[in-house]
Amino acid sequence: MPRPEVVLRGQPGERYLLLGNEAVARGIVEAGVGVMTTYPGTPSSEIADTVSAIARDAGIYMEYSTNEKVAMEVAAGAAISHVRSAVCMKHVGLNVAADAFMTLAYVGVRAGMVVITADDPNCWSSQNEQDNRYYALLSGLPCLEPSTPQEAKDMFLRAVELSERLEVPCLLRLVTRVSHTRGPVLFGPRRESTLPGRFERDVARFVMVPAFARVRHRVLLERMRAAREEAERAGDLNYVAREGGHLGVITAGAAFNYVMEALDTLGLEASVLKLGMVHPFPAKLVVDFAAEFDDVLVVEELEPYLELHTRAALQAEGVRTHVHGKLGAELLPRHGELSTRLVVEALCRLTGAKAPLDFSAVDERVKK
Repeated sequence: MPRPEVVLRGQPGERYLLLGNEAVARGIVEAGVGVMTTYPGTPSSEIADTVSAIARDAGIYMEYSTNEKVAMEVAAGAAISHVRSAVCMKHVGLNVAADAFMTLAYVGVRAGMVVITADDPNCWSSQNEQDNRYYALLSGLPCLEPSTPQEAKDMFLRAVELSERLEVPCLLRLVTRVSHTRGPVLFGPRRESTLPGRFERDVARFVMVPAFARVRHRVLLERMRAAREEAERAGDLNYVAREGGHLGVITAGAAFNYVMEALDTLGLEASVLKLGMVHPFPAKLVVDFAAEFDDVLVVEELEPYLELHTRAALQAEGVRTHVHGKLGAELLPRHGELSTRLVVEALCRLTGAKAPLDFSAVDERVKK
């Protein structure tokens, strides 16, 4: 593991081998975040642990809060006072913070604020496998989902910028295999934090009594229209990563890595649409992509979030492309982590391709 000082003192243009969580910590430094809060829990822990070790020298106020709700509120207080902030927690922690989180969507922010939620497919260190992309849908807030440590850093920076421009918090959804994967990360320039902040009184915005909340809800809906337009045109976040063949694949997050490896393993030609901004859902982009194929496979971990949105978008436009994934024939499981093997098996069932080895025979040998 690199010394935490590397995250602080590494220079633009230098490249280091970092965990996804350490890469997020570097993103916090590069973004000029002034306040970082957490209630630690795996798989998110290394983010705060890294920032904590360098906070004093980096000029960051770092707090291990009493619980996730307090962490959310402290970070929100900074962001409405013109100080960039971040709060991180494991997936179930967002349940604890949900009261403050949901109303914060109405209140909004004056500086960038990123809510980092680390999901845990397969329950490696957790009591459930909940999929926190649904919190983005529930709250009406944008959500980005990286696939690699480099993207974890870059998407944190993108989330800060998006949050600041739309004046709402932005979710960054990690999963265990991104948080705890190690990969090369290219460092960029640092921005200085804006501590100390300044609070400007605005009762109609920050006191959510019903009369004000109704107005702020309409404001949030307008912000989400702008976020949806961003999702449709953001070529650095949502793009076709591979072209070719008669099959389309739509994927996001860690699953993207399994898709690319599975296609290479099978020598299969397919076009791959990679979604880095998963909410608001880029319906037009997906429809335009899927309309080129008779069949589309949606590959994602946990719930069929992208699959449901894809089906709805195609139906709304009268596009008859067949959508495959977790529903119907259940080519992919709705539980646990995905893997290259699971994606290979799904592609074989869908296309008739031959697997490179007999997986059932391997399973039998393992049992013995």
